[in-house]
Amino acid sequence: MSKSVHSPTARLLQTSRLFSLPRPLPPPSLDSASSTGLFRASETATTPYPTHQAIATPASSHFRGDWGLKRPLPGKATRYTSTPIIRVNAQDNIQHITDFESAADHTLTERKWREMGIPMMVNDKDYYTTKDQKRSVYEEALDNTDPDAGKNRASSSRSSDSSKSAGSLDVKRWKYNGPSISGMREGDFNLYVMKTIRSRKDEFRKFMIDRLVDKRVRDEETQSRDRYARQLSAYRIQQIRQEVVQNYDVEEKRLREEHTAKHLGSELTAAICDFLDLPGVIPEGHVNDNGFASRLTAQLANDEPGPPTTHPAAGLSHLRSNAVLDMHPLWGPQAERTPVLARVVRPRITVGGQDNAANIGVGGVVARENPTIARSAWQDRSVRRDDLPLEENWLDANRMTQELDPDLPNGNKIWVQPGTARIDEKGHIYLNTSRSSKEAIAVKTAKEEPILQATSGAIYTEPAVAPPGTKANANFGVGLPDQRQLKGRSFKGFDGESETVTRIKEIMAQGRS
Repeated sequence: MSKSVHSPTARLLQTSRLFSLPRPLPPPSLDSASSTGLFRASETATTPYPTHQAIATPASSHFRGDWGLKRPLPGKATRYTSTPIIRVNAQDNIQHITDFESAADHTLTERKWREMGIPMMVNDKDYYTTKDQKRSVYEEALDNTDPDAGKNRASSSRSSDSSKSAGSLDVKRWKYNGPSISGMREGDFNLYVMKTIRSRKDEFRKFMIDRLVDKRVRDEETQSRDRYARQLSAYRIQQIRQEVVQNYDVEEKRLREEHTAKHLGSELTAAICDFLDLPGVIPEGHVNDNGFASRLTAQLANDEPGPPTTHPAAGLSHLRSNAVLDMHPLWGPQAERTPVLARVVRPRITVGGQDNAANIGVGGVVARENPTIARSAWQDRSVRRDDLPLEENWLDANRMTQELDPDLPNGNKIWVQPGTARIDEKGHIYLNTSRSSKEAIAVKTAKEEPILQATSGAIYTEPAVAPPGTKANANFGVGLPDQRQLKGRSFKGFDGESETVTRIKEIMAQGRS
């Protein structure tokens, strides 16, 4: 083995994280505080997404303060914590010390989301039915980075009918080589035009000639197939190219006039987006001009101002849908997902006024309740009962989301079921939730009585028989079994017969006598 392997520099590269830390991401842009703003600029607030690498260390190294960095970290700042995870802001600052802070905010959020199992969706508009539909970010038509993905699917779908080809051509990408022009400032846009676009005029001219030639070749091949003719020869394709080169100025003028009338729906806009690889590129082979223009306009002026900064799932989940079944070891398969306890961050009634829905914190993310559910409980003004346990107060979701109770231990909380989530182009998470049923909460809290009450209405039970000798049941003797009534059915399987159920039946029988 060479001596260079045992050199101090080699050992530093092999055992230290000094050179293995990735470069931090740009900080997220936070809007300034306003009267109705959703985001507030703060130096200490948790950022929408992590920008620095989180670092953990084994317990033995953690006790010594060894994090694999340039120098050991002080144990007073890292030893007495339940989440020994840090992020390094700077290896050396002006005081020649390592600038670090805790990274538990984002790491714990990632763990919670991995436990909840929330599928990541994207609001995709159907351009043929004008309806919004939620699709998984891992769909084949959405999870693409290859610029030729739309072209390949378009060529493979030409043999199918028009309805199928229209749906298969709807291929999108989440990563582009060009910037998002709609989200650029004026100075950045002018700098991008001067440094990147101005020097590529000749390249764009050649690109437009090839694009016009391909379009004319496809049109003539379509007409030839209608006449059952052969494909175009190489000589004919060369003639088409010469005609396009000679008449390029005329074609360019026509495209400019069309752009003046159609703007984003013009063919020139599609060519520019395809040449610069900008968000909103239309797949090749779409010959329907009306659908071509409408889909291009919709992709460039959709609800999202620009493409996502990361993968649409951001590593929070790898599920494609929430069509999963939770299996309880005692009660078997559950109809609903496992509920989670959410904290009420902003109730419906505040000092500033009233709102139709409350803001709740679920898994480190602030979500907004469904306004339809919250509006139905608007008039509920029940008060807290001190004689009830803390968990019983949390079952009353209507009261918990109406006003904050400062005297309630641990604050206002409710049981909710996370549904789906999506991430916008700025990295903010939008989570959909619904309130949990009493049966799901009882299974989560391991309480049997609410489960029996919830299932007793759906299971048929025989009426109780009055004791012998009473008015309802004359005393004909009990030596032989009573054949007038069938034997009462007992709970089996999911609702197994227990001592509690037997005791309830005895009390009900004594009360009727």
